[in-house]
Amino acid sequence: MQLTQQLKLDTAKKLLISANNTELDSPEVELSYAETAVLECLILHRDNLVSKEQLMQVGWPDRIVAQSSLQQCISLLRRKLASSPEIELKTVPRHGYVLHLPIIAPPRKHRKPLMAGVAALIFLAHLIGITWWSPWVEAISDPAAPYQQQQQTIALDNLHGHVEVFTPETETSQPTQSRLTQRFNQQIINEDKWQPPFNTFHSFAAVTSSADSFAICPNYSNGQCPGKQLINITGDPSQGAELALSDFLSTKIRMEQKTYNKLLLPELEEHRGDLQEDVYHGDLYFGAKGSLLVRSDFRISLVNLGDDQGLIYFAACITDENCHTSPMRYVIRGDFTQSTHDWQGKKVEQFDVIITKTELASPNSLSETAKKLYLKLRKQHLTQTELRFYRLYQDDGTAVWLVPMGEHKMVWMQKLTLFL
Repeated sequence: MQLTQQLKLDTAKKLLISANNTELDSPEVELSYAETAVLECLILHRDNLVSKEQLMQVGWPDRIVAQSSLQQCISLLRRKLASSPEIELKTVPRHGYVLHLPIIAPPRKHRKPLMAGVAALIFLAHLIGITWWSPWVEAISDPAAPYQQQQQTIALDNLHGHVEVFTPETETSQPTQSRLTQRFNQQIINEDKWQPPFNTFHSFAAVTSSADSFAICPNYSNGQCPGKQLINITGDPSQGAELALSDFLSTKIRMEQKTYNKLLLPELEEHRGDLQEDVYHGDLYFGAKGSLLVRSDFRISLVNLGDDQGLIYFAACITDENCHTSPMRYVIRGDFTQSTHDWQGKKVEQFDVIITKTELASPNSLSETAKKLYLKLRKQHLTQTELRFYRLYQDDGTAVWLVPMGEHKMVWMQKLTLFL
């Protein structure tokens, strides 16, 4: 296994072998079984966090050892790799380790034909015409977005606001203005004699054949969301909750007095450590006509470890308005890779997550709405090893996320940054 141009790991012989004898006292450095297994695991997961538990399992299989054994192993590996300063073996406190290796360039004999071929294509493109070449390049570098986007308006009673509508590309058509209004009113009905307790709002919506999600920020102004009384609601497009906003807001206040995932430690913002954690918190309400309103208390925690990758923690605690449903807790931990995409002119951040741990606490009882949600989460918990999150919008204190909960749900969340 190649670490650098000059250094490789021979797992069979348990040796670090250098092609340059001046780099080491000897061209070969012996490794123990644990050192070989731990280094091999780190190489296979290069540039990604590997947990302490995983490294202890590969380094000392079928044995119970203290974490000090792993710490000593890492210390010895760093000493044996010290002559290759381009190799970085970093510690992520309380989590594990990340191995950064230099990019190994391919041999020149493979690169020349490639460059010659590219040059020939460019020359051919100029002969055919730039109008043919440009769309071809764009189609390769910017694949089709998974969601179509359009701007429309919706009304909360007599108050109108903009809504950014996202529809899966698999849908045959996007909803018209009248159809979107109809689907929105399946979730929140108009009250002619009631005035909302805010003056403006902005909204995001995920509209699919199976579910509609609306995320609303009251008093949105000048590209900033105050982050107070955010409204997130989802339901079946044909049989929504048909909630009166006045009743919903009072129920929302009552239910959110008991919070499972919210981090109530603003004094920690004053601390300045070397590890940044972005914490997002929000509440999504699942509604169905004639059924109890179900609330999901969300938290997303991101720790960026550089080069658009890091750790993600996602938790959802779910209960209903009468506490008939015992709290269900759904937790995901994993490694994310972040990328930026252009969806019809809108910048979107995509987070591809490899799940390292997932938990789903089974409740004692379920309402009808909670039952449907539980079955979706159970299927996701049992079958999926990778998930994808999308961040559609972010300002100074909030963000809008498409969260995988069976299918993607739109959620507007508050944001808090900590330095650990």
